[in-house]
Amino acid sequence: MKKQILSEILMNVCVLILGVCLAVWADKVTSLVSILLGVLAVIYGVSAFVSYFSNKDRIFNDNLEFIFGIVVLVIGGILIFKVDFLKELVSFVIGIYILFASILRLIETIRLGNSLKTKLTSSIVLSVIGIIIGILCITFKFLFPDVIVTYIGVLLIIYSIINIINLIIIGRK
Repeated sequence: MKKQILSEILMNVCVLILGVCLAVWADKVTSLVSILLGVLAVIYGVSAFVSYFSNKDRIFNDNLEFIFGIVVLVIGGILIFKVDFLKELVSFVIGIYILFASILRLIETIRLGNSLKTKLTSSIVLSVIGIIIGILCITFKFLFPDVIVTYIGVLLIIYSIINIINLIIIGRK
């Protein structure tokens, strides 16, 4: 149990570091990641084209790989030329992660409280705050597109600190 709590605290420290990077260098981080992912997708798409046209004995699987190469090439172009797309996608994915992780933490806290026959009110409140943060990450991506990544970084910092405190409280019980 202690090793699991320590590994979860370590994971939350990594989330905290990611949040700080996003809060401080939001534009640089997302632009760099978007362009790098876009370049990798374009390289994969081009290699799928080369593979398709260099193979004289094409089978159905080659046609599917060709179509997949086209899709990946288009996604790569979007990631390279429309960096805001990645910001919205990151906001949605991180919001879903925080929402599900907080719901699972709430369920775990309630079960632990029932099995110990004690009230873990502070852990329940912290889990509910995590759920609210997850919902805000998902919904506010449409309202503040310019500051969304900094906002996500701040929310990740708050979430990871809350989760670390919550893990310490549960670990003591």
